[in-house]
Amino acid sequence: MSLDMPMTEIETWYSVSQFYTREARHLDDLEFDKWIGCMAKDVRYWMPIVSNRIGRHIGTELTRLGELAHFEDDFESLSNRVKRLATGRAWAETPPGRTNHMVSNVELLGEKDGLTKARSQFLIYRSHLETDQEIFSGTRIDGLRPDPDTGWKIAERTIILDHAVLTQKSLGIFF
Repeated sequence: MSLDMPMTEIETWYSVSQFYTREARHLDDLEFDKWIGCMAKDVRYWMPIVSNRIGRHIGTELTRLGELAHFEDDFESLSNRVKRLATGRAWAETPPGRTNHMVSNVELLGEKDGLTKARSQFLIYRSHLETDQEIFSGTRIDGLRPDPDTGWKIAERTIILDHAVLTQKSLGIFF
């Protein structure tokens, strides 16, 4: 298919799914330099805090942009996290943990502001040292920009964990 021809929805879905598969492999193979290459220079990588709500407060479980969050990174802060991991002195990841990122249920949500919006579910298994084992699950909502080199660049990522309480020792991995 020529790059100057618009993709059909199924072609776009397949392309996004393949992009997510490569992104997960980069993370699991500790290829963080390749993973950061999947990010747009103007990326917003955000994980709001989830709380349990009942009654009329259902629907307000997530903190909003600008409020307290597990992290709210831009390209520079993500790059610094990657550089820190490369030093071998990031205590939470020394030695590096082993991860398995599983991404599924990829759904295209349409286009907005020049970005292809996509939603996916994730399950991340992490083992570290001899006894630490962790599982993270949740939803990612991305704004993707077409890119001739990587297929896509992530311009926006919102990570919504299924966990209201985190029992892990750190959030030293990428989602």
